[in-house]
Amino acid sequence: MARDLCASMKMEEGYMMMSVDYNNDESRAKIQAAISKIEREMKIYPSVLRKSISDTSGNFSIEFEVDNVLREGGNFCEMLMKELNIQDCLV
Repeated sequence: MARDLCASMKMEEGYMMMSVDYNNDESRAKIQAAISKIEREMKIYPSVLRKSISDTSGNFSIEFEVDNVLREGGNFCEMLMKELNIQDCLV
């Protein structure tokens, strides 16, 4: 079974990406709604990619590629984890 509401983070100089996995339609919708909510609140619009692994599982990748938004990107990711009640993030 695929992971559900698990986050992982990748960072390089000038680039940060957070990936959040889902394994059911409810979690997929919850992640999508949380991303939209935080975008509106922070007025930051990262690149968001959704990858399907099967009919019910996949992940969202939230990418920040500009040097001056990495701090805000970190705040965005923290808010997303809080909104989704994710306690830990793999690095």
